[in-house]
Amino acid sequence: MIKFLPFDTSLFGYRVGKLQLGRCLPDLDRVHNQAKNFDLIYVMGKPGLVKLGGWSPISTRVDLVKNIIKSDFIKDSSLHNEVEISEMIISGELSQTDQKDLRELVFTSGQWSRFKQDLLLGNQEYEKLYSTWWETIKEQNHSVIVARISGKLVGFITFKLLRGRGHVDLFAVKGSEQGRGIGRQLMYKVFVKLNSLGFNLIGLSTQKANKRAMEFYKKIGFQPIKETLIAHWRPGLKPQNIN
Repeated sequence: MIKFLPFDTSLFGYRVGKLQLGRCLPDLDRVHNQAKNFDLIYVMGKPGLVKLGGWSPISTRVDLVKNIIKSDFIKDSSLHNEVEISEMIISGELSQTDQKDLRELVFTSGQWSRFKQDLLLGNQEYEKLYSTWWETIKEQNHSVIVARISGKLVGFITFKLLRGRGHVDLFAVKGSEQGRGIGRQLMYKVFVKLNSLGFNLIGLSTQKANKRAMEFYKKIGFQPIKETLIAHWRPGLKPQNIN
């Protein structure tokens, strides 16, 4: 019922599990009995079920997809020409400046993460997770597209091929450079790259509370296909049923 998560447990330093809700609530007595073996449990499911079970939600994840079409390859002439977009080979040696800038961008990409929003997490879970996520992306040779202005990294996007389509993992533009079309240029490069590989479907996930991201994805043609409410349950704090 509650699935033990060895990766999260090892990374955070305490026992972590996941409760994925189906079409109806499980036997809550059994769930609470099993939960005694965990310090933190991710409860995921349809919004109504999570609330009905009495778990306090921390975020709503939205999964979005887009069919890449011909008009996506028409580059917007109004975008800033001083921005240089290129593919980066992460497996090679990076300069200290690039390493520093990429690290900052990685953490920027997770500002709306549930691990950042949950104020009760106090064991540097957010920092550990995103640092490890970046190392995994490097090891698995995910594609990384970067944006530079005068040689300085100001944005990046990473993606991989997953179940017959492209999937965006991390995506961020430096705060001071947002609103200048850099994100659109990065995504345009991803569309071109995927199309050249024979893939015309792309997916990603974001947080519903991140209104800016939701609006951006809507403008460039992404459609939401699924919403998942997520709660961080600490079994030591008994949840109260919500009517």
